[in-house]
Amino acid sequence: MKRQKARRPVSSRLARSQGKKIARQSAGMIFFSITGLLVFLFILMPRIIDIFFRFLGTGDISFKEVDTVAPQIPIVLPIPESTQESSISIEGYGEAASLVVIINNGESIEEVVVDDEGSFQYDLVLEEGENKLGFYGKDETENESDVKEIYVNLDTEAPSLELENITDGQEILSKENQNYSIQGSTEAYSKLHINDRSVYVNSEGSFKSSYYLKEGDNTLKFIVEDKAGNITEQEFTVRFRY
Repeated sequence: MKRQKARRPVSSRLARSQGKKIARQSAGMIFFSITGLLVFLFILMPRIIDIFFRFLGTGDISFKEVDTVAPQIPIVLPIPESTQESSISIEGYGEAASLVVIINNGESIEEVVVDDEGSFQYDLVLEEGENKLGFYGKDETENESDVKEIYVNLDTEAPSLELENITDGQEILSKENQNYSIQGSTEAYSKLHINDRSVYVNSEGSFKSSYYLKEGDNTLKFIVEDKAGNITEQEFTVRFRY
């Protein structure tokens, strides 16, 4: 009796065939996916970005770092609180290549360029009376520092001088009045000298001092200098007799 040869199952060949087909399809999908991604990144994406920025009206697709740090507050060298000069020199230091904006009584009057060494200088014309000066730094990206304020008083008038008990040609009698009390008033915080003797002036401008008189004529010279440097001089002659 003859034996029949065993047949290979048809299902096994079919499975291998389908597996190869699926592998080819998967490889094709991966290839086209990678190709599509590369086309999108290197061809389509730059065009989309360019169109976007052109739509915004800039046409610039570069990205720049934005400076948001304010420059330092300007350092101003000491200036007098009161002066008789109508123009003063403002000198100081700031951030190199920035601007120092100068304000007087609320009005911006000048923008001074700080040089490469960080220095600036400006000749400021003052207004009569109190000048409220302000200084702040500004850089090229419009960042601004805080404001530094200084007060300067322009005083071109000589100080007043009023004496309560001295007149020119006055006669003073009696030995008890030989150490004579002199009283009066002038501008507050002024410097007062009587015959080169310093006399204190209080915050209200009043003063009181005694002066020892000699027998006969006595010349009393009063010199008052205010904080701005203005000077008033008056001279009196009084006669003392025992």
